[in-house]
Amino acid sequence: MAGDINRVTLVGRLTRDPELRHLPSGVPVLQLGVAVNGRQKDDGDNWVDKPNFFDVKVFGNQAEMLSNHLAKGRRIGVDGRLDWSSWEAQDGSKRSKVEVVANTIQFLDSRQDTEGGGGQREHVPAGDVAADRSDFGPSGTDDDIPF
Repeated sequence: MAGDINRVTLVGRLTRDPELRHLPSGVPVLQLGVAVNGRQKDDGDNWVDKPNFFDVKVFGNQAEMLSNHLAKGRRIGVDGRLDWSSWEAQDGSKRSKVEVVANTIQFLDSRQDTEGGGGQREHVPAGDVAADRSDFGPSGTDDDIPF
């Protein structure tokens, strides 16, 4: 029997400026909010946009690097996995949430595109990945990604 698969690919826009924090161990964590539009029919059989919102986390050295390049409104591609966590709130109630832990982040516009300019795509590995981008070819990009 084949192993389980936990993989998520999203393309959307950042809903807020990223928040960079550090775990008690010192590992950087970047928290992102991503909105992805879907289409669905309303009660009148008209197609309407339906936004879906996702929380995304990036760990390690790439979290710090990405925090300097990402801002609200920027269009990105995210490839990662789902991670479920639960905790007890201060009022004693049980809470849980599902987040995306990013393996890679791809810029789908430049910072100027959020202001109406043009730009090129850049692929950035995320998570606990070494700063050396030699795995992604001499330019540090991966043009085979479909988004």
